[in-house]
Amino acid sequence: MSSASMSFGRPTRITIPRGSLWFANMAAALINGIRRIDRWQLAHRQNEPQTPEEVLAWASRIEASDPSFAADLRGAVQRSNSQSGH
Repeated sequence: MSSASMSFGRPTRITIPRGSLWFANMAAALINGIRRIDRWQLAHRQNEPQTPEEVLAWASRIEASDPSFAADLRGAVQRSNSQSGH
């Protein structure tokens, strides 16, 4: 028995189908868009009122949808002002 080389044809080039590249680019763009929305929502959520004036402005904004909570916020501001001597 002799050792002979065996050839199975030309080596084939592996090419990625166009549709999969398009899909991968769209998926990456969608994920980046969702991450931007997430960062925007987290940054927006951290804006909590810090001063009595901001709490009163918040109470004014929610007056139509939640009047009892707005009244509670105003009461808290008044109690805070009376305790601090304003």
